Amino acid sequence: MNENEQEIDLRELWQVVLENKKTIAAVTAAFVIGAGAYLLVVSPTYQSTSLLRIKPQQSLGDSILSSMPVGSDTQIKQQMNTDAEILKSRTVVEPIIKEVSDPDKNGDYPLYEEYVKGHIVTKPFKDTAILEVDVTGKSPEQAQKANSLLVKGFLKRLADLSRKEQQATREFLQQRVVSAKSELDTAESKLQDFQTANKIYSTNDQMKGLTDQLSLIDKTKAENQLDLETAKAALNSVNGQLGSAGQSIADSPAIQQYKIQLAQLEETKAGYIGKYTDEHPKMQEINRQIQQTREALNQEIGNIVSQNAPSSSTVQQGLLADKFKNEAAIAVAEGKNKALAQLDARNNIAIEALPEKERGYIRVKRDADVAQEIYIMLAKRLEEAKVAEVMVPNEVQIVDAATLPEKPVKPRKALTLMLALILGILCGTGCTVARSLLNRKINTADDVEQYLQLPVLGMIPDAHSISKEHQHRGRNIREWMERIRQTIWKK
Repeated sequence: MNENEQEIDLRELWQVVLENKKTIAAVTAAFVIGAGAYLLVVSPTYQSTSLLRIKPQQSLGDSILSSMPVGSDTQIKQQMNTDAEILKSRTVVEPIIKEVSDPDKNGDYPLYEEYVKGHIVTKPFKDTAILEVDVTGKSPEQAQKANSLLVKGFLKRLADLSRKEQQATREFLQQRVVSAKSELDTAESKLQDFQTANKIYSTNDQMKGLTDQLSLIDKTKAENQLDLETAKAALNSVNGQLGSAGQSIADSPAIQQYKIQLAQLEETKAGYIGKYTDEHPKMQEINRQIQQTREALNQEIGNIVSQNAPSSSTVQQGLLADKFKNEAAIAVAEGKNKALAQLDARNNIAIEALPEKERGYIRVKRDADVAQEIYIMLAKRLEEAKVAEVMVPNEVQIVDAATLPEKPVKPRKALTLMLALILGILCGTGCTVARSLLNRKINTADDVEQYLQLPVLGMIPDAHSISKEHQHRGRNIREWMERIRQTIWKK
């Protein structure tokens, strides 16, 4: 065995613990008394809880990607994280701090970062689409009031953000409706003038079938063009908010492949216009393939956003997801325009085969029908935008209002005293054992041989121990003599 190594006898350590049990008890009592004093001094903390149901947002209008499946785990998680960040934003929290907190002697209120970190906790409730909001306070009433104000401020902030978005949409649609109404009036005026000049007020069967097909194609073109303009405007807005870091992030090859596939499917579907109804097996099959491709695209966008977002902010991640979705919408709309242009080319050939008077009538009638379809569609979306602007967003619903706590969550008295008791025993025992192990005094003959490397020739007994031993031995002799005397005397 190495000379510097030291053997530790557990029995000796246990004997040390027993010999110093009073010291250990004193240390433990000190810990318990300290914990009790802390519990008497520290202010109790109460926690109020509210539950909010979070639903994925749905945009207004008939966007190309509006039929993408909503409610997936990725979308719900992203929406919940985004709403949680909005709930804890400065705009929402800072007014509450001044409402429920008392200023210090200098008149300063708690800092925003400290208040959020120390008083507000948001988390999913049992793996559901429900967000749990916990707010703490010095009293049950303060905690409940802070939680209620927080939820109220959060809903108001959501409403303000929604109104700003809807206001921008409404203003855009209002401008388009005015121009569309002017275009419609001009087209209808030209149609009336042509009918009056050429005395054509009805169409034959051939012209009617061709006109109906043209109207259906033109309506689809108008809707697709509006979707394309909306997606481009939304993409410009998103890029402006993302900044250079977000704009420079490209989508994945998988997203590119899904966009190409989806555009091709939409082109194929556009070619079915006027040939098949929605109930036809070919139309049902192409719709099923489009739906599957959109689901895969949506899932891939969620994966890329979680990996390549410019920051961990859920707001930034949401903007990046919108960027990819709008880029996909633009690609699909442009591909669909190509297919509709091919249909237009074939119909133009059929129109050129008609007499000049019928050709002129179809052109002016077509312009009037297209202008009317655009105006009706814009007017409808404008009314929807007006309604959405004044409506309260329903993506967040209060499941349970802020509770009034009955008992404080901090401090936990029983747990604190138990921990103090355990720590006292451990610290007292540890200090006692450590002091014994660090004690380098020579106490026995074995210590002489181990540390000094000298033989032991003899031992001088402890005088105090010998005195005690003699006293004990003398007391035993006297007791033995007294028993003998008593025995003889009795006889």
